[in-house]
This record gives sequence, structure tokens and C-alpha cells, in this order.
Amino acid sequence: PEEERKLVFGMLFSLKDLASKLSPPSQSKENLHTIKTNTFTLHHFESISGLVFVLNTDPDIPNLNQNLQHVYSNIFVDYIARNPYYQYKIDEPLKCPIFIARLEEYLFNLPSIKKH
Repeated sequence: PEEERKLVFGMLFSLKDLASKLSPPSQSKENLHTIKTNTFTLHHFESISGLVFVLNTDPDIPNLNQNLQHVYSNIFVDYIARNPYYQYKIDEPLKCPIFIARLEEYLFNLPSIKKH
């Protein structure tokens, strides 16, 4: 998982750089939402503060950018950012049980996502 995380980060960094160079200067920095191949779709959302949310799904799943925005504003902010009992450390996986439970509850109740 650590190697995969680094590869995805590197790929996203390069693609965001390319997309920003190809976009008009007046466009916001948020110009990369999905990367689709024959075998997967990578959904991407970056918050204003630079926090990145990535979800890897089957290729037939529609764009989940709005859902990732919801995860950030309604789940991450409530259960991580505003949680005085959880010490969030950048560059480390989130290990807050209530956050993970709420995240899974939200994602697995989306019509296009099925729990395996």
C-alpha cells in the first residue's frame, strides 16, 4: 500500500502540473477530477487547504468529485478537523475509528458503490 500511495501521488502531481499548464490562467487550480482507464477510474478532490482525497473505483462508476467534496466538508471536518481527541498527522493514514465508520457508511450507501 505504501508503494501504491507514492505512485498515485507522483502520478497525480505530474498530471495536475500538466493540466494547470494546459488550462487558461484564469482557471482555478482544481482542474483534475477523474482519471479513467479501461480497468479503473481514479476520482480526485483537493481542498482549498491542499488536502487531497482520492478514490479508486471500477471504470464504470460515474464521477464522484461531489461525493469526495462531501467527504471533506461533512465527514473529515466533523470527525477529524474538529475532533479534539484525535491528533491528525499529515502524511499518515487516518486511523480514527469514527471517521472510518462514517466514511464507509457514506460511501457504501452511494447507489454506484457496492461493498465487496
